Amino acid sequence: MVSNTSNGGASTLGLGKPRRFDPNDKRYIPALLITPVQILLCVMLIFPFILEFVISLTEWQPIYGDFWPAFGSVFTDNINQGINYNYLVTEEPRYLQALGRTVIMSVISLCLEFVIGLGLASLFLKKFWGKRIWFTALLTPMMIMPVVVGYTWYMLFQYNGPINQIFGWIAFSPVNLQWLNDGTLAFIAVIVTEVWHWTPLFFLIMLSGLNAVPENPIRAATVLGASNFKIFWTIILPNMRAVIIIAFVIRGMEVIKLFDEIYLLTRGGPGTATETISLYLYKLAFMDFRLAYAGSAAFIVLVITVVLINMMLKPIRYQLVEGN
Repeated sequence: MVSNTSNGGASTLGLGKPRRFDPNDKRYIPALLITPVQILLCVMLIFPFILEFVISLTEWQPIYGDFWPAFGSVFTDNINQGINYNYLVTEEPRYLQALGRTVIMSVISLCLEFVIGLGLASLFLKKFWGKRIWFTALLTPMMIMPVVVGYTWYMLFQYNGPINQIFGWIAFSPVNLQWLNDGTLAFIAVIVTEVWHWTPLFFLIMLSGLNAVPENPIRAATVLGASNFKIFWTIILPNMRAVIIIAFVIRGMEVIKLFDEIYLLTRGGPGTATETISLYLYKLAFMDFRLAYAGSAAFIVLVITVVLINMMLKPIRYQLVEGN
């Protein structure tokens, strides 16, 4: 009786013989369809990622010849024990300067893009003549290739270019600013180019967020006599928190990789005044051929980026948990 009960219980609970894999079963079709793509992604992303990490642990350079002996040394006593990482953090001021310069440039650019984009989005909530035309015009810079943007602003910032002429008309006297030959002015020129290029993305995201804000709380606050600033600060911004954070995350990941515009505008100069981390890695890997150090530097940036992005997304996680 006990054995029968046990068998019956096992069959009732579905603990009998395991089912065989049936490729004709419709429940397996989604997994079968995405499996080739997953394998391809693993080959194209994970393998190069691991290979680059292994290179960062060696002292290999292309002039040394075949890489695989260096690859094998990682698993022997010849591993350099992270000396590349230690060198970059403690003995390479240019790397830390490029990293700090990238952070400063990113913060200034993102803040300006957010303020301008939010202001323009607020204007587009109202009806005015030529709204569709202006909407298309504002989105146009975002659609231009970075190479074209960089070369265009390179011409605008020339000594005898339109920028100096416009300032001369405003000041009623000739203006001869060396935009790309002075460190501070070159830094400003890069930020202006970046803000002009990508403010439309912030504008588009902010406009979508403003249109999604519920109108009932705004109407209730208006009836109670709340000012426009108080409505904006206490109702609109809190409702747009997730949208704003996502916009900063998207643009933050892109601005850290800023390369095209700077390379065409200043090539990191004068000196290293506008050298960002992407440009530094490019020079380290493809001009100095120090691939191991470049790999180490890239992984440090990766870790910092992942930590910062997770910190930025933390409020959204809390909001989702509270919402559930």
